[in-house]
Amino acid sequence: MIDKNKILNSSGPKSISKYLTDNNLDINLVVLDTTARTAVDAAKSIGVHVGAIVKSLVFNLKEDLTGNDHMILALISGDRKCDTLALEKLTGYKGKLLRPDADFVKNKTGYSIGGVSPLGLPDDAEIYIDKSLKRFDEIWAAAGHPFCVYKCTYNDLISHSKGIESDLISV
Repeated sequence: MIDKNKILNSSGPKSISKYLTDNNLDINLVVLDTTARTAVDAAKSIGVHVGAIVKSLVFNLKEDLTGNDHMILALISGDRKCDTLALEKLTGYKGKLLRPDADFVKNKTGYSIGGVSPLGLPDDAEIYIDKSLKRFDEIWAAAGHPFCVYKCTYNDLISHSKGIESDLISV
């Protein structure tokens, strides 16, 4: 049996709750009985089409000239794949998108893989949003823990995450 209070009081969901309160957002966190670690798992647990799940894909873009690292977050519809070449071009940096390890993800986002939320990220996070998510009246995103999610609209996702919309980053 899932201890919902324990999950809601863990660092990720607590951080999301604080973000929601600080920004006067009327969004409720939902603790699921089964994992939402993958889009398919989340869709089954919530009972929605897998495309209505927001996949949070973290990348490290290492610039060729400077060697600087840039944390890139692609928010992709659960029934699509990220077109990493298109995303790489969209960033405007000369470099290569790399899939980082769990430590990079946790250090840069504050969340563990499977619970990376589009909310409450550092100001230097570069966020790109898959326009195909517009197909759904309601979409679901991770809320800082693999068993915790929240529901919002596409327009909410755009305004709350301050992401850049693109119809090029998913296939």
